[in-house]
Amino acid sequence: MFRGGFAGTLVLVVLGIIIFAAILAFLTGTDMPGDGTMFSDAGPRVVALIALLLVIGGPMLAAPRQIPALLRGLVLWTLFGLVLVGGYAYRAELEDAGRRIMGTLWPGTAIEDRAGTITVVRDRSRQYRIKARVNDAAVDFVFDTGASAVTLTQDDARAAGIDPSTLSYTVPVSTANGQSTFALTTLEELRIGSLRLEDVRAFVARPDVLETSLLGLSALDRLKGWRVEGDRLILEP
Repeated sequence: MFRGGFAGTLVLVVLGIIIFAAILAFLTGTDMPGDGTMFSDAGPRVVALIALLLVIGGPMLAAPRQIPALLRGLVLWTLFGLVLVGGYAYRAELEDAGRRIMGTLWPGTAIEDRAGTITVVRDRSRQYRIKARVNDAAVDFVFDTGASAVTLTQDDARAAGIDPSTLSYTVPVSTANGQSTFALTTLEELRIGSLRLEDVRAFVARPDVLETSLLGLSALDRLKGWRVEGDRLILEP
């Protein structure tokens, strides 16, 4: 009887010859035993399975003492493959989970999904703070449906290229600190993530009236929709 490495080598050689002959016959269209039966359609898959058996079983036959280590490796690679397949199958859910984690770690960051929907997570102060760009200047807004228009602080207006000293403060408004007057202006561009709004009607507040700029209805009304779900603000372009 054949033993040890010689037996394994012999089996590998025989299997190799069989696989080579099957592949050659398939490529050349040579009639093989079983043509006209279900094997003629399943033949290529059978050849692939035999090749897999050769890769897995050959080393085991050639080195019997290494079988435990080979089995452990096979189990690990199988688990790794299942993780990859599972990750691909649930990639949409994993992306959503990743966006939630990012939004929680960095409140105010506009997290977008593949449809362009923007999600902002509420911060510890229970407000929705949104990082945006006005005329290419970074501006942090507070989401405020009570504001009829986007409203900039004096500092944010200057950063956006607007000189507050040249504006006319004639629009009466009610604020948390009482009555005031704001200046009317137009923002060339307002960006939140990939969302881009042009020619947005806006106010500029008087000095020391606002601590943070407000994202008001003049921008929100330009969206397809917006809603609040739990601690998340969802903007639909």
